[in-house]
Order: sequence, then C-alpha cells, then structure tokens
Amino acid sequence: MYKKLAVTLLLFTFLYGAKGQVNLVYNNSFENTGPCPIISTDLPDFIFPWDSTFGDVDYYHMTCGDPGSATTTNNTPPFDGEGFIGLFTYGTLPNGNPNREYLHAQLSNSLDSGKLYRFSFYVKPVIDNARNIGYGSSNIGVAFTDSIFDSIPSVGYYQFQPQVVSDEPITALNNWTPVCEVFRANGNEQYITIGNFSDDPATAIVPLTNATNPQQAYYLIDYVTLVENDLPKLPNDTIICENGRIDVELNAPNSTVVWDDESTGLTRIITEPGIYYATISNPSCSYTDTLLVEPAFCEDCKVYVPNAFTPNGDGLNDEFRLRANCDLLRYRINIFDRWGRKVFESDNIDVSWDGSESDHQGVFSYIVEYEFDLLRDTQVIIERGILTVVK
Repeated sequence: MYKKLAVTLLLFTFLYGAKGQVNLVYNNSFENTGPCPIISTDLPDFIFPWDSTFGDVDYYHMTCGDPGSATTTNNTPPFDGEGFIGLFTYGTLPNGNPNREYLHAQLSNSLDSGKLYRFSFYVKPVIDNARNIGYGSSNIGVAFTDSIFDSIPSVGYYQFQPQVVSDEPITALNNWTPVCEVFRANGNEQYITIGNFSDDPATAIVPLTNATNPQQAYYLIDYVTLVENDLPKLPNDTIICENGRIDVELNAPNSTVVWDDESTGLTRIITEPGIYYATISNPSCSYTDTLLVEPAFCEDCKVYVPNAFTPNGDGLNDEFRLRANCDLLRYRINIFDRWGRKVFESDNIDVSWDGSESDHQGVFSYIVEYEFDLLRDTQVIIERGILTVVK
C-alpha cells in the first residue's frame, strides 16, 4: 500500500508543475525509475522513457549512481530532484564529425495543431581541463517531431530546425540557466529531442572562465517542462470599424511587455488596421505574440435601385444605373420585359442599362442579388422590383 502511494506521488510530480499545469514531458527531472543502485548502462532502464540513439549521454544521480565530481560535473547538485543529464554540444571527433549527443523521449500526449506551448529546461556548462572541455556554446535546442530520431546521421549531427534554441552561448558556471520559449505546434508532434542541431561553424562559442585549452562544450541538463502556454497573450485576431477604437489590456502583473512601437504599457490603444506585435516576458521566459486587426465595414450595405429612367438622349437620367455604399463581394442583375423575356443582365455594378435592348417603353421587372461582408459575416441580399422606362 505504501509503495503504491509513493509511486502515485512520484507520477504526480512528473506530470504536474507548480501551477497545476499538465507537463507533457514524463520524468522531467530525470529521476531513477529502476533499481537502486543503478547497474544498467541503458538509459531507459533507469530514467524511462528517456533514451539516446546517437552519442553517449551521461546520467548523474545523487544516491543511486554516479553523483558527479569536481571534474565531470564541477560538483553540481541537481536543479530538481536527484538526477540530471550531461551531453556534448560542441567539438570535433577524431573522424572529423561534430561531437554531438542527443537525448530523446516520447511525450505523454501529441501536440495540437496551432496551439501555443511553453517549453523550458535548465542548463549549466562544465569545465574539465583534462578533457579540453571549457566552451560555452549556442544552439542548445529542443526539437518536437512526429517521428523519433532513431538513426545515426552520417554528417555527425541531426539537421533539424528546433522549435526552441539558445541563440547565445550560455556561460554561467555558478547557477543553472533557464532556456525557455513559447512556440506554436504544427500538430501531431509526439517526440522531444534535446541537443545541438547545427554544425560547429554555425555554433557560437565562448571560452569559460578558468578554461585552459577549451575545444569542446559539455552541458548539464535538468527539469524539462512542456505545458500549454501559461504566459499572458494577446486577444484573438479581430476587426476595426472606420473611426473605431480597440483597447487591448493585458493581464500581466508579473510580466513585462514591449510593443512594436517600443511602448511598454500593459494597455495598447489601436485605431488603425494592421498587425501588432508584443514581446511578453517574465524572469525566465519570453515570446512574441501577434494581433491581426482587419478593417471592416460596420454599416449596413445597401444597393440603391432607381424606379425609372428616361433614355431620350437629353443627358438627364438617360441610363439605369445602380449604386452601392459598400464594397460588394458579388453582384448580378437581370431585367425582364412584360412578357418575361430577359433584356439585360450584368455582374458588374458599374455597367448601366441604356434601354437599347428594348424598342418599347413601359414597365420592366428586375432581380438584383448582391453579397457583402458585415462584421466578418457574409450577407446575401436578393431584391425584386419594378422599373419604368419613359422614352
């Protein structure tokens, strides 16, 4: 009974963050899921579901395995729990390929198309002068894919554009540094892979303090979190009427906001259509959200139809011409004589009828159909009426 309770509490820790958000990364702090002490050399035996099919990823555990040392981990304690990971992100192997190692796992659920997710993990560089480890590198990234990376690339690294990546080298030696971004999922991503997805020339490096002959970069990794975006976000795309105004108010008491016009208020007054950007940040994470504001015709659309005209050549009211007070998506008119014969038709409101198709005057009937947008909703109007022609 007590053992079952312990397993349940451990699972709760794996799946939920501090705010109760469901973490889609199982065993996000690399806790031992196997026996203690750890005797296996296969990652899934003790940190299920994590594995590595490329490189020799290292595992450190405070009580059940190798806790690290002054050289291998610089005596670093885990950021969370008792376990953490170590892998290479920069350097060259004897065969000339980049020295890259990757860690991957299956998510507890696949990602939904178009949904925003916040991803974060913590990293810390290591100095080991005996092995020429002493660079801080950029491009520590995370890729979310619908299939697993299970082959060994001939070029020595996985060529993939990660959704989350550190653009600058991380060099802090005395603390764990968060890497965090918000991204929009394509849909059906089921796997997570951590590593450097660029070659050495595309990776920026910085020698770490007290590194004597740096040639490689090696990072410790812990506490991986993937949740639906819980940072403040802009409202959904909307419309604005002519001479209208939209007041955007962000509920972001613990965040900072920088708009595309460089203003920093939590409120933005919008009076024109366009695309508006806001970079929203908290102490550990930042992302840019967008708001599309499209122009809209907010008055009822009307096509004005005269009830008579006089095609007698005197220059006054010689044509049957329609006018609209809005932009039409579609338009069509048909005019019939008293015997029901069609004498005129057009799908262009700028084309008028001069009565030449009929050699008589009198009463004609018409049907006009037009379509327009009103507050992002398509309206279709069909009108029938009587027209008098006086020659």
